[in-house]
Amino acid sequence: MASTRILGVTGGIGCGKSVVCAYLAQLGAEVFDADLTARSLMESDERVRQEVTRAFGRESYREDGSLNRKWLASQVFAEDSRLEELNGIVHPKVAEAFGILRNRFEGGLLVHEAALIYEAGVENRLDAVCVVTAPKELRIARVMARDRVSAEKVLARMSRQLSQEEKAGRADVVLVNDSDMAAVRSKSRRLYELAMSGEGLSFENFRFTRQL
Repeated sequence: MASTRILGVTGGIGCGKSVVCAYLAQLGAEVFDADLTARSLMESDERVRQEVTRAFGRESYREDGSLNRKWLASQVFAEDSRLEELNGIVHPKVAEAFGILRNRFEGGLLVHEAALIYEAGVENRLDAVCVVTAPKELRIARVMARDRVSAEKVLARMSRQLSQEEKAGRADVVLVNDSDMAAVRSKSRRLYELAMSGEGLSFENFRFTRQL
């Protein structure tokens, strides 16, 4: 049976980590999207729904039962303690879902994509972590175009996350996404090859030594 390598991919809002993970998937990696899983659980898991409603009010869900993401964001980004409260409800279920996938994974590269790998304390469950970075101005422009929000709102979201510099300082691999799609595709391939090569990734072997 082929060996399994588990790579975390994270980065601040607007860095382009989802683009990197999409390329890794094209190359054959299995990608677990923790943020997408969290949103799915908030809609599909009855216990999570009850806890979210209890903590943040009935407005958390629309009349059709779908998650009212705009309302919930207005609540959790108002103060750090509210974001921590939501994470405390959802993260254990996300970890459980990832554990199920990891246990049935039969070899190759398994990617754990999440905005909050370090904040959630899951890095030591992974073989290594890649932090995707980009210049601040570029990140702001990307999110403004994607979410149709003001620069002020993007900056407010950034302030709720660990700084890009702190994440990069803790990373095993840093992938700089500051150019065009061809460049990030090439770097993603190099990341995939690095993850699958030789003895594989480990915190001891790769910490602070690789920048793509």
